[in-house]
Amino acid sequence: MAHQIILPTILHLLAGGALGLASAGLAAHFGYRSADRLPGESRRPECVYCLRPLQWNELFPLFGWLLRSAPTTLPCPCGQRRGIWPQPVAEILGFLLGMGAVALAGWSWAILPLCLGLGLLPAIASVDLAFTLIPDELNALLALTGLGWLVGSGNDIFLGLVSSAGLLALGLLLALGYSKWRGREMLGIGDVKFFAAAGLWLPAVHVPWFLAASGLVGIVFSLLWQRGGGGKEFPFAPALCLSLAGCVFYQLYSAL
Repeated sequence: MAHQIILPTILHLLAGGALGLASAGLAAHFGYRSADRLPGESRRPECVYCLRPLQWNELFPLFGWLLRSAPTTLPCPCGQRRGIWPQPVAEILGFLLGMGAVALAGWSWAILPLCLGLGLLPAIASVDLAFTLIPDELNALLALTGLGWLVGSGNDIFLGLVSSAGLLALGLLLALGYSKWRGREMLGIGDVKFFAAAGLWLPAVHVPWFLAASGLVGIVFSLLWQRGGGGKEFPFAPALCLSLAGCVFYQLYSAL
């Protein structure tokens, strides 16, 4: 009897992890290309040096890295770029986030947008670390999966939209007003759009916790960033993604 319970549980956990893995891998591939491409260039992932398009098997999350003859290099004969460890790290984190979501919320088809949305977070953080911007496509996907989770979980869509609008207004205030007052950019427009997408994932009561966690994590990360020689301006998305993931998992844990 025990194996009849354990086996489906393991399969469900792996399914949730696979969704997070696929989401993180594909979002990172296309996010890197979106952030790096020049106007008029293709959005299809390709080598940033020789512009060779990646093959379909090279896009396959995680295994596309492990099955290469040189996993630490780009899958391109030119071999000019090495040490791109953030890509597989984002995919592994996506896998763990997807598994964690299923472990807390259980398995159902309604959980699909949850696993996919959580998988986007390490990809967004990775792209922002590399290019100090969040592509609009990734913010849009985060918003769409947030709406999907709202519908699938039976939460109030109107309240979700209210949280989204409130965070959007706050983000614009910080990006335009507070930045002008301080004389330097305090929040990028990509971060503002992330705020709006994050609101769809957060009940209004959790918005202050998200903001407080983002601020605290951001302070710690900025100190580490500056100590590592990164300069005064630092990518804020890692702090935002970590805080949003923490708030989502807290919601799932509270619902147990």
